[in-house]
Amino acid sequence: MESIRLLHSVAGIVVAVAGLLQIILPKRGARHRVVGQIYFWAWLLIVPTGAMLGSFLITLFGALGLYMAFTGYRIGVRRQATLAIFDKVVVVAGFLCGLATLAWGVFLLANKVNFGIVGCFFGLIFSLATFQDIRLFFLGKGGGKMAGHKLHWIFLHYGRMYISYIAAMTAFTVIQEVFPWGLANWILPTVLGTALLIVSGRYFKKKFGVI
Repeated sequence: MESIRLLHSVAGIVVAVAGLLQIILPKRGARHRVVGQIYFWAWLLIVPTGAMLGSFLITLFGALGLYMAFTGYRIGVRRQATLAIFDKVVVVAGFLCGLATLAWGVFLLANKVNFGIVGCFFGLIFSLATFQDIRLFFLGKGGGKMAGHKLHWIFLHYGRMYISYIAAMTAFTVIQEVFPWGLANWILPTVLGTALLIVSGRYFKKKFGVI
């Protein structure tokens, strides 16, 4: 078990560092691609090792981060706002995982466990995000102002990578109990990360003349 814990810790550090580099460094070139690949493969180690060490809810939450990292990585590789058949299977699996997280939260609340609020919060986010993916990749609906734009894939790519990084940082604050108030460890990284995501979105939309 100690070897699993060590592997999980190393993978977590790699995700933290690689994710930060992807945010602050230029979004182009071989360096961006290589660091992105390292980030993605580290995520593939984090979730199964975390499942062996953590709770059921932590595992479901980790699945959200992996889902976003996987779809973001695949969209970046394909450089288009579409997915292959295998990717669509992952989208459906992600949607079911989101519903499972939401159901877990509801179950906890029904049994008067306040922590169920966290399960409902992230389960709802996961379910809505994956449902939007089903609409986008299966039905060709959604996408907002970027729908049909030749650079739509860029927004999908970096948005998902940001969300996966938020998930990783949330797991870190929760496990390390960074903040004295328990719920803050779960929610604050999402609030701060979402603010960063919104600012970045406005910047890129202005840069590409979408708004």
